[in-house]
Amino acid sequence: MSIAEISVKRYVFAAMVNLLIILFGIISVNRISIDRSPDIDFSLISVTTVLPGANPDVVDSSVTNIVEGAVNSIPGIEDVRSRSAPGVSNVFAQFFLEKDLEIAFNDVQSKVNQILYKLPEDAKTPIITKIETGEIPIIWLSLSGDRTLQELSVYAKNTIKRRLETIDGVASIVIGGEQERNIRVNLNFDRMSAFGITVQDIVMAFKNEHIKLPGGFLIDDKKEDLLKLDLESHSPKDVGKIIIGYDQSRSIRLHDIAKIVDDVSDFRKVARFNGKPAIGIGVTKIRGENTVEIVEKVKERIETVINPTLPEGITIDIATDDSEYIYSLINGLGQNLIAGTIFAALIVLIFLRSFSSMAIVGATIPVSLFGSIFIMYVFGLTLNTMTMLGLLLLIGVVVDDAIVVLENSQRNLNMNKSNPDRYAASIKGANEVFLPIVASTLVLVALFTVVFFMEGIAARFFKSFGIVVSTGVLVSTFVALTLTPMLCSKFLKPTSNRNDLFGRFDDSFKKVESRYRILIRWSLDHKKNILLSALPIVLVTLVLFGQLGGGFFPEEDEGQFMITVKTPVGTGLEYTNDRMLKVESLVKGYDDIESLFTVMGSGIDSQAVNIGVIYVKLKPRDIRKLKQYEMIPMIREELKAIPGIKAFPSSFAFASGTRGEAMQFTVSGPDLSVLESSIKKFLAKLEETPEIGNIDSSLEMNLPQVNLNLNRELISEFGLSTRAVAEAANIFAGGIDVARYNDSPGDGERYKVRLKAERDMTIGDLNKIYLRTADKNLVRLDTVATFIEDVGPAEITRLDRGYSTYFYSDPTVPISEAINIIETAAEETLPLGYEVGFFARAKEYKRTSTQMLFAFLTGLLLVYMVLASQFNSFSQPLIIMVSQPLAIIGGTFGLWLVGSALNVFSMTGLVLLTGLVAKNSILLIDRTNQERENGLSIDEALLEACPRRLRPILMTSLTLISSIQAPISFPLEIGHPFCKQGRQSNPSLIIIFALSLFGAEMCGSFGPNRTTLGVSTAAAIWLAELSKQIIKLQSLIKAGRYSNGFIMAITLRFCITNLLTISLSAVEPNTRIFADNLFC
Repeated sequence: MSIAEISVKRYVFAAMVNLLIILFGIISVNRISIDRSPDIDFSLISVTTVLPGANPDVVDSSVTNIVEGAVNSIPGIEDVRSRSAPGVSNVFAQFFLEKDLEIAFNDVQSKVNQILYKLPEDAKTPIITKIETGEIPIIWLSLSGDRTLQELSVYAKNTIKRRLETIDGVASIVIGGEQERNIRVNLNFDRMSAFGITVQDIVMAFKNEHIKLPGGFLIDDKKEDLLKLDLESHSPKDVGKIIIGYDQSRSIRLHDIAKIVDDVSDFRKVARFNGKPAIGIGVTKIRGENTVEIVEKVKERIETVINPTLPEGITIDIATDDSEYIYSLINGLGQNLIAGTIFAALIVLIFLRSFSSMAIVGATIPVSLFGSIFIMYVFGLTLNTMTMLGLLLLIGVVVDDAIVVLENSQRNLNMNKSNPDRYAASIKGANEVFLPIVASTLVLVALFTVVFFMEGIAARFFKSFGIVVSTGVLVSTFVALTLTPMLCSKFLKPTSNRNDLFGRFDDSFKKVESRYRILIRWSLDHKKNILLSALPIVLVTLVLFGQLGGGFFPEEDEGQFMITVKTPVGTGLEYTNDRMLKVESLVKGYDDIESLFTVMGSGIDSQAVNIGVIYVKLKPRDIRKLKQYEMIPMIREELKAIPGIKAFPSSFAFASGTRGEAMQFTVSGPDLSVLESSIKKFLAKLEETPEIGNIDSSLEMNLPQVNLNLNRELISEFGLSTRAVAEAANIFAGGIDVARYNDSPGDGERYKVRLKAERDMTIGDLNKIYLRTADKNLVRLDTVATFIEDVGPAEITRLDRGYSTYFYSDPTVPISEAINIIETAAEETLPLGYEVGFFARAKEYKRTSTQMLFAFLTGLLLVYMVLASQFNSFSQPLIIMVSQPLAIIGGTFGLWLVGSALNVFSMTGLVLLTGLVAKNSILLIDRTNQERENGLSIDEALLEACPRRLRPILMTSLTLISSIQAPISFPLEIGHPFCKQGRQSNPSLIIIFALSLFGAEMCGSFGPNRTTLGVSTAAAIWLAELSKQIIKLQSLIKAGRYSNGFIMAITLRFCITNLLTISLSAVEPNTRIFADNLFC
């Protein structure tokens, strides 16, 4: 007893099984996590070490080199990259993807702990982090108002942070632009000189007078008391009373030589929201948690807890919100689900002229999709860009099998209208197509499960996509073989000849089938003419394949992006702030901008103050005119007019510590000076090609520095120490944190007590700083030390412990072409031993191109095995197999026509196209074999089978196209000659030609220059597909084995389904990942 027969006879059981699928799907929808991208490991570990005030040379030699040496010995490392900037060391260890991230993290932590004693005393404890997709904040809040920056910072840290970090699922709270509270001791060097006070005296006074010690217990016979030895000062006034020394009989207190102010840390960073000073508050989530749910909880906490208690004059706003982008994805999926269901139902209604048939097909879609979502939940997948892409494709795919079963059942029912038997027709209709449906399903599964054998970051992203598509197709097959025949047995009715629109359509389609038979016979008599007319088109199409540009991901419209602004190295924060204001003013001129959040200065990339970042949030997509990828080039061009800056607008980075530019590459070599001179020639060569775009380089060798030269003989003669001289110079330049302070009663926080000159000082002020010698005499600092002005590197970068320079740009050409330009320039300009390398998106593009070829070839092998098993023949599958690579030719031609590059999604479309081509070809061959078993010759079997399968093939193709594209029709009279002899166009081909006229945006997610396909585009696609299938398939036909009519039947399917490739290649925000920028 077949599965269809069981479903028909045990219809309650079949209904309950499918209802169970819906039930599990509904439960999964409510529990499945929603995120922006798949949850994957990059196998990348970063080690960040802060050495306050140190220049890049010192950071490189005393911190970075030590950490690199320790990390480099860990097994499983692919490469080690590092960056030594003013005050900060970053070391990135990229492990092979096979390495378990937790093990890698523990290995790095162990190695770093072993070298802690080698780091300078002033170095902060290294921070070791895993670079993950969920690491960056999912929502940024802006706190602003009529308060000082110190008050805003304290309120953000002590109140808002504590209230948000208790939300379930929140990992941490990040404070951006924080102005940390400090008790500042602003030294007056003139008064210090008058009183004979030195820096050493002040440091020693804090060590001796501002102390807190454990006291122990005082015990007698009846009780015990805890001795409290809190001898610290707990107010700025009390800090000023600390005794520094004595002048004869009078004590000298700190307030005699300094002003003690309850203030903020050094003014080296600025943040503002829409032009107003602000503090940023970022919320990061625990890995695997629901992004949308957490954002909603944050908003609820703000509305119910934080806003009612906000001090008057303070406001909190949302600067960026990842959930808005995710909501747009979900809304797009929902709209396409509804549209796909409607179009599928209408197509069934038109072709089968039955409202009951329309309802049957419509019922299969939600069952299949709910089943797919349930399997996603079982596999622990999230609802993200990749899985939603899979569900979007499934909308058009899941109805294919149901339509085939329904159409075959309807045909069987119509064959006996005088005595219709729904039960027998439903069982027979499903059984006749059982094997081809199973085989075609296994073909699709084989093509999309190959992704599990791919390597690289892209493979990890597409793993979830492969699971969704593969399991969704399996579920849809089960639904088609159970629910569809059960519903057909209950509700299917014979179609009658009607003198209405449906009747006229059916009469027209019968004429199409008749013309199709004529076309098959005609093709058998004109083989040479077909081959000769097709050959030039095929050759041209093959040439176009080499001209297609390649890229990793299409551009997207996330509704937010960032602008990195750099002023010349050595410029101060005031100048940087002035330039940033001009940039903000320019950006605000765009009506589509909703808000700007600006951060500049220390803490962005290093302790330098010449860098600023503007986070731009756009208005909702439905009320703005420009898309993100259209606005970024316009802003980039206008920013060139602002003098004194280098500005680089780009998409958001995918993970912290990374950048968002599309092209990221490096030049490395053994010698820094040779590297510098070589890069100048290299960049000059690249400037000859403006398509590469503005290039941001990490190589800056003109950072103004002041070197301290000591007279060590004098220092020894005076009984001084090098450390005492360095501490005095440190206070002179940047200040030192001498102690910790807390209020009493306090807020639980301890703040820094910072010594620094009361005003910015110059080299000429050296005569105001005194040191105390061993015999208690005073000596001026400039007596034992001199300062010499010089220049040095702004940062030092390394790759695998060799010197390197990193470059970032957004080319106006595809990544593949940009890579070729860069490699050519490197060959012409770089000396022996110096080479160019790629990372981030460019690196993954090169890796993915190879991996996709591997996946395609492996998939073809699996497809052949499935087909050979289905037809019990080694030769028959070749008819279908040879058509698989040919699908790429027509798809490539279509991509070239619409100006789209060959990216990951278009390659995915080609793979899907390959499976769909095989799927319908299986139906044709299987029906042909059934007719031959009935005693027909090969030609007679083809003439009977091909027209019979034409209707379901067109129905499934139309359904797939309409579910992916929102169709826009063109009022045109269409006629197209079949061959160059100018014969009358065939009605069936006119239908295909008309379909190729459809094209539009899908939920606002098409990329730039992806215009609606016009008549010329459609005709070219149609001709290319028709010709290349004929010329290739003809070569495999053996005399007396298969006829050209069979070729034409396959060609019809190709003409339709290749449009899918064009659609997928243009998909951007609603079906892609963001990352570009994800890699470090």
